Amino acid sequence: MIEHKVVILGAMGAGKSTLVRAVAGGSVVDTDVLNTDPGSSKLATTVAMDYADVHLPNGDRLRLYGTPGQQRFSFIWPVLLQGARGVVILADGSSPDVSQELDCYLTALREHAPGVAAVVGVSKVDLAPELDLDSCMDMVQQSIGRPLPLVPIDARSEVEVMLLMDVLMGEVEAAALVQDHA
Repeated sequence: MIEHKVVILGAMGAGKSTLVRAVAGGSVVDTDVLNTDPGSSKLATTVAMDYADVHLPNGDRLRLYGTPGQQRFSFIWPVLLQGARGVVILADGSSPDVSQELDCYLTALREHAPGVAAVVGVSKVDLAPELDLDSCMDMVQQSIGRPLPLVPIDARSEVEVMLLMDVLMGEVEAAALVQDHA
């Protein structure tokens, strides 16, 4: 049995909690509280983490940790990234500051988990017809110094979330092969 710790980073409202619930079939431990951030219309926000423990059909175990997105909780990101085998950076494609938000989480990845397999998911692309995904991909590679898969998703769609997780697990397996042959 292999245990896969996966951390989901991203801004408040990008869909991290929704993604964790989709993978876990709704069985999640969360730390949502009433949102007091005047810059957001969300009713609730995560203040510590979302957590799900999923037993995969092949006998492996997937432990998902959804981080709080607000900068004031950034102290917990490095703690959660310790021992991670994979990272999902989830960006809100409809945000006017999507590049800036992505850069914030890419910096956390670069500083605290530089060799960990990662993917970038971009949610809410249906609300952002002007979003240039190629520019986002270029910015990701420049920021992190290596190419990462970039997958547009609807975090509410179990099918799309599972596709994103499949891409991540492919990256995890590739990283393990490289490490085994190094």
